Amino acid sequence: MKKILIVDDESTTRRLVGFVLRTLDVDTVGARDAIEALGMLETDDFDLIMLDVNMPVMDGFEAARQIRRMPAYLQVPIIILTARNHAEDEAQAIEAGANAFLAKPFSTLELRELVCDYLEGRLT
Repeated sequence: MKKILIVDDESTTRRLVGFVLRTLDVDTVGARDAIEALGMLETDDFDLIMLDVNMPVMDGFEAARQIRRMPAYLQVPIIILTARNHAEDEAQAIEAGANAFLAKPFSTLELRELVCDYLEGRLT
């Protein structure tokens, strides 16, 4: 079973994303901030990472940069899932190492399709 890490300081968002993805037969794990997520990445294996941008201590852009420095996660897809919806935010996300950028509020269908595409290797 594929494993997805959902990093967002809002527990509601973590639960909602996990609920939306439950039909994909994946295991979702939540982290409330980037520091907790980085610790989890050191001890566990994930097939996809979803990051919020606006989080305390470390934002999602810096978290993506740090994740890309971890050899085990060089090729693991990172999806930025954020309420920030400006062209410069998307460009910054890609520069930081994210594979995709999805603005909140998001379409549940679009989220499921994007996750499926990455997990099944149709997107890189």
